[in-house]
Amino acid sequence: MRKKLVKSGQLRKRRTPLRVVREAREKAGEHFSERFVGRLANVREVRLWVAEWALLVLVVFLLAIVQIIWYGESYEREAFVRGGDYSEATLGKVNSMNPLYATTSSEKTLARLLFANLVSPDVSGHIKGELAKSVTMDDTGKVWTVVLRDGIYWSDGEAITADDVIYTVGLISDTDAKTTISADFSRAKIEKVNEKSVKFTLPSVYVDFADTLEFPLIPKHAFEGVSPALVYENDFSTQPIVSGPFVLNAVQVASSPNVNSLQTIYLNRNEKYYGVKPTLNHFTLKTFETKGDIESALKSLDVTATAELDNGVGDLPKAVGYRESRINGGVFAFMNTSDGATSNVKVRQAIRRIIDIDAVLGEDLSSLRIDYPFLEEQGENLTNPELPAIDAVAAKQLIIDAGYTERADGKFEKDGQILSLKLAVQNRGKMRQVAENFTTKLREFGIDAVLNSYDEDQAAGDFFSTVVKPRDYDILFYEIDLGVSADPFVYYSSRQANESGWNLSNYKSSLADDALLSGRTTTDMALRKAKYESFLRRWVDEVPAIALYQSTAGYYYNTSARIYSEDLRMTDALDRFADVSHWATERATVKVAP
Repeated sequence: MRKKLVKSGQLRKRRTPLRVVREAREKAGEHFSERFVGRLANVREVRLWVAEWALLVLVVFLLAIVQIIWYGESYEREAFVRGGDYSEATLGKVNSMNPLYATTSSEKTLARLLFANLVSPDVSGHIKGELAKSVTMDDTGKVWTVVLRDGIYWSDGEAITADDVIYTVGLISDTDAKTTISADFSRAKIEKVNEKSVKFTLPSVYVDFADTLEFPLIPKHAFEGVSPALVYENDFSTQPIVSGPFVLNAVQVASSPNVNSLQTIYLNRNEKYYGVKPTLNHFTLKTFETKGDIESALKSLDVTATAELDNGVGDLPKAVGYRESRINGGVFAFMNTSDGATSNVKVRQAIRRIIDIDAVLGEDLSSLRIDYPFLEEQGENLTNPELPAIDAVAAKQLIIDAGYTERADGKFEKDGQILSLKLAVQNRGKMRQVAENFTTKLREFGIDAVLNSYDEDQAAGDFFSTVVKPRDYDILFYEIDLGVSADPFVYYSSRQANESGWNLSNYKSSLADDALLSGRTTTDMALRKAKYESFLRRWVDEVPAIALYQSTAGYYYNTSARIYSEDLRMTDALDRFADVSHWATERATVKVAP
């Protein structure tokens, strides 16, 4: 049977694996010869097409490489990074690092770098909690509760607690301690609620009480057994335990007469700081005796920046820039209402009609002009009274009504005495030039005016004690801090009309007192507005002072550094440190997300 099948072709030979492989190879060879080798002769006919496609593939390949390189670089940029050192030149020696005794510019700057305040203005200029998480007033307006943040520590690792708040407030209130903090808590009662909160009970309503809490805390545990009178002399003044963004590293005192700086104070980043840790590794403070020394250090690029010099320093390196910011302060001409010719309200009213403020300020300062004891943003809801127009004829009549007669030489005389005024000003910034322009206007009108200008270095020492405190002037040109909120009480209340007070005009008015006191002690915003408007009308009519221009804070800095934001609204010059955690000097190339 098998033989028959084989003969008929129905039975094929069995294929071995080797035979299968051999057959596949033979077929592949035949296919390659047929499909490729056999058609090579056709390439000559389509060689142009082949070349074009090869070139296209090459171009696409090269473009892909270029794209990778191009976009790779576009995802990189130079940026400020963690690290680096920043140095600032300040005026005056650091005698104590205890922030409750800061007097010189250097000490105040150091205090802001080493210590956090209980509350501080934020970047928008409004009071916010710093070490305090919240500050709240009860329905009576007399009880305020301060709650501290969780997880806040001193640089030695001890927790910051309510005991530290009570201890600090106690020192500020203790006359034996003699701190330089201006807040007055002598009539307030402070109680500990728990480890993280305290309660202030005020003798009367004070709606802006939160503003008075802008002061640094010091650690109670560092002063166990130390009497208030000896706090200043404690080792804490040279080896402080701090709560701010930086900690003390070392102090180097200049030992060579060829070195202009008095001290070099080295600070390191405070790793226990409650807020955003500083980008900078180090912050160096260099203290100088004079502004001339600071100017030399700036020109030689020995420091990164300074806030001590006025605008207009010449011959600076191209790397040095300048930034000027408005702050909540103002320069005023304060009239002495208790002594001399300016004690007569008609003389003060005449002076107000003589002085053309725009002419006195000049082009440089006219944009900073202010007209009232509030800044525009502080009294934005108030209706301001109209200011009297410049009118020489009306001014002359007012002086005559005050009992003076006009002489043939154009001067004014009363009881055999020529109308004369003694003016005083500190020689700082553009204040002196404004005072000179003011004085010239008085002289042109016929008033004998003598301007006494005090050197700024001298002013820092005894100008306040020999001129301001005894009110040894008829008109004082002075720059004052207007604070965060609208509250001119301290400058115009009768309570402050004494040598230790800040009523620089010695202005006394029961009606003004009532308006000021009611304005700061009512929670009724409509009544508050009405009372402040009442005070403004009396202020304009009785002229205890003439508003001149808003204060500014200038800052020279190396443009390669990142400093405070231009959008930062500062209430005083030290508020530049509100965002010091973001200052930087170190740069590097970094990858960025596409």
